[in-house]
Amino acid sequence: MFLPTLNPGIFAHIDAGKTTLLERILFVTGRISAPGRIEEGTTESDYLPEEIERGISIQSTVARIQYPSSENARLLLQFVDNPGHLDFQSQANASLLVADFGLVLIDSYEGLKSQTFQNVEMLRKSGKPIFIFLNKLDRQGADILSSLVDLEVALGREPTLLFREDGTVPLLDKSGAEGEFLPLLEWDASLSEEYLKHPERLSELALLGFVRGFWAGRIFPVLGGSALHGNGVKELLSIFELVALGRPKSSPQNEEIAGIVFKREVHPELGKLLHFQALAPMQVGDRFFSEGAALQIQNLYRISAREAEETSNAEPGELLATTSFLSPHPGDVFTRHNVPNPNLLSPARKQFQILLEPERGEDREEFWGVLQELAWLDESVSLDILSDTGQFRLSGTGELHLEISLSRLKESFPKSFQTSGIKVARFALWKNLVKKVAFQHTAFDQKVSSGQVLASLESSHSFSKGVRFQTQLPEEVESAIAFAFEEVLATGRNGDEVLGVQMIVNSFEPPSGGFGEDLSSLIKVAVIKGLKDIIPSNTDPIGPVSEIEILLPDSYLGDVLASLAKREAKIRKVVSVAEGRSLIQASAAAQNLLGFSGVLRNMAQGRGVLSLDTLFDFDHHSVLH
Repeated sequence: MFLPTLNPGIFAHIDAGKTTLLERILFVTGRISAPGRIEEGTTESDYLPEEIERGISIQSTVARIQYPSSENARLLLQFVDNPGHLDFQSQANASLLVADFGLVLIDSYEGLKSQTFQNVEMLRKSGKPIFIFLNKLDRQGADILSSLVDLEVALGREPTLLFREDGTVPLLDKSGAEGEFLPLLEWDASLSEEYLKHPERLSELALLGFVRGFWAGRIFPVLGGSALHGNGVKELLSIFELVALGRPKSSPQNEEIAGIVFKREVHPELGKLLHFQALAPMQVGDRFFSEGAALQIQNLYRISAREAEETSNAEPGELLATTSFLSPHPGDVFTRHNVPNPNLLSPARKQFQILLEPERGEDREEFWGVLQELAWLDESVSLDILSDTGQFRLSGTGELHLEISLSRLKESFPKSFQTSGIKVARFALWKNLVKKVAFQHTAFDQKVSSGQVLASLESSHSFSKGVRFQTQLPEEVESAIAFAFEEVLATGRNGDEVLGVQMIVNSFEPPSGGFGEDLSSLIKVAVIKGLKDIIPSNTDPIGPVSEIEILLPDSYLGDVLASLAKREAKIRKVVSVAEGRSLIQASAAAQNLLGFSGVLRNMAQGRGVLSLDTLFDFDHHSVLH
């Protein structure tokens, strides 16, 4: 029997209780006999060795739940539990492609953090509805009011509280005061008018307004409770059923697209899996295209954490997996015909790097193969080989991300290999100036000349770079100049890529002998030598900047602030919060913060909570010394 399907994506900052909430939902619906515990490594969703060891989620996990139970199912819930750490944000971005809405968890004791604001902004930009659950209300010092005020700032609109102080939900009880129901329908003029005509229908119209307003993005509902103890969880599931049954029917935006890839995984039993959402009825044997390649589905699995159930067909909306083909990337789509379709995800920022090489030269091929397997599993990892040293360079999104990648590498490649320390990517930025230049080169005792290229180098006031010609030149001359410019800027200052400069070519004076066969080569040499002389003294070394939030007991505040000062961090704000705790907001060059998470853990005896977001664009970068 086909069930209505609802796919909530779970988003939150670190330690807000995402995995704990999912464990409680699995328990309430009879999927597990008792909720697992993160610190014991017994949860359904966090089962990777790295997740158990560190007590954090590092991959998104699908939990397939029939509600209210498998014996009496009325709704299929497919939760996608996402990592809270920003190093693994690419997992959350990919899962958003298949989520119907975002379930945003907030720790009501610690309040909203920068990660929460980013999750809300991400959901708003994607046009997905947002549902909020205020977690940990059982803790002394939990503050609903402050969370609601901060939520209004994040949402740009007042959120709608659905529960009372005693935990009851008027919308579910179908009884309540006028002031509890009116916010759910006042946004819709037709519903307001209907209420004025028939006030006895208030609860009915409020429910209708709630469901319509939620899917339209006009209402941001808020429930609350405790995931650890189950408070508010049954009410949350009941509300989800109302949301699912009242969901407006919509026709597919592109009938050509039959599925969307959102995850790669190495399953403990099935091996390599490709996860995707079916957007049309699907069965084993069906053929599709992705990125020009013809694909045939030879098997289908319904995955719920570690459990797998094989099936021969699937309905639209289902989240599935297959071992039939493994080349598509998260963000790729399946199409019925071989038509071009761009990847739906923006590339991850990979600003942290580590250099690797096996101890023995004969292990290079095997080592490279293991690295490629690592990159297949994790889309936010990239690989290349340094041309000057032959070392392998592994790039990722953060320090923790690379530490976990190294841990995985050591498990897959037991032989010895050398590693550099983790480094932050460096670049060179052209200063805000205009420099007139003349490029010329002579050879063979000045008997052969390149002629003279007259140009100016200017700041692009962004990270872009390029060549513009203000005069018409032969194609081979333009190509030589452009090639030389691109070659030098790729590794223009101490091997660092140069950003933010454009070269405007004003004129070209050919040599007295005219255009000889080697003129293009001489022009390349002239421009390359000239740029290499100019760039070092007219650029600044730059790198990513990290935005920091630290929540910690006041007794450690002075030591942590002193440590940040040594790392040249700019302290923007120190706010006192509940029960002798403070929140530090600061920024610093990302390279200055390497190793800081471990320092903080030791300094605050594990009681400091760090949220760190690394940014790199023209408006967010650090000048390095």
